[in-house]
Amino acid sequence: MDISHLYRTCIKNSIDEDCAEIVAGFQEILKRSARLGVKLVNYYKGLPISYPATLVEMNQGVLELDVHQQQAVALQASRYTFIKCDHFDCSILAETHNVNVCRMAASLRNFVFVEVMAEKRNTLRLELEPQTDAEIIGEGILTSGKLLDLSLEGFSIRLEGHCELAKGAEFTLRVMVPDLLQNTLSSMEVQSRHVASTSEKGSQISRFSTSSDAQSEALISRYMFQRQVEIVRELKEQK
Repeated sequence: MDISHLYRTCIKNSIDEDCAEIVAGFQEILKRSARLGVKLVNYYKGLPISYPATLVEMNQGVLELDVHQQQAVALQASRYTFIKCDHFDCSILAETHNVNVCRMAASLRNFVFVEVMAEKRNTLRLELEPQTDAEIIGEGILTSGKLLDLSLEGFSIRLEGHCELAKGAEFTLRVMVPDLLQNTLSSMEVQSRHVASTSEKGSQISRFSTSSDAQSEALISRYMFQRQVEIVRELKEQK
């Protein structure tokens, strides 16, 4: 899972030295039994899942925590988390070492200081399941793919092949937006601007900022609400 679009690394000295500083910081907190606020944040299928966590032990660079059940499910699925702790002056990205959803326990390692870019978004960006058909239409360009995620301000599309898209170029996007209650799809066209393209698992992922009319915004908002309910239900049902 590529989560590089969610954060920006903030290296202070070096990766290894920063990790050692973070480990020492958590050891100090545990030694002093300090009651500092610790919260974990995961973006589970795009939805922020954030609950307080309790530090238990630091052993050989691995941090043991007691976590919320929904956080445990998100940790197990994504294999990473962002840590918010008052002891540190910025957020921390950690790799999931082990998770026990039933015991609501997790262990984390490989700590890095980061800035969480996803927090700067004005709207949620949720992943679609299943992905729906999408087309990118521009001057001399007509290519198809699958809609990966959407928000009120942009879409991500996995292209079926490779296509050179200039950064900042304008395109018309034709996408299918689900209605989860009616089990139907609505076709929608929006004007967009290409933000960036990356490669993931051999496929081109292109991200677009969009400008939607009132009708399109209503379709997206309806789906976003339905999808949030669906994701939360899914988290609660996994034990």
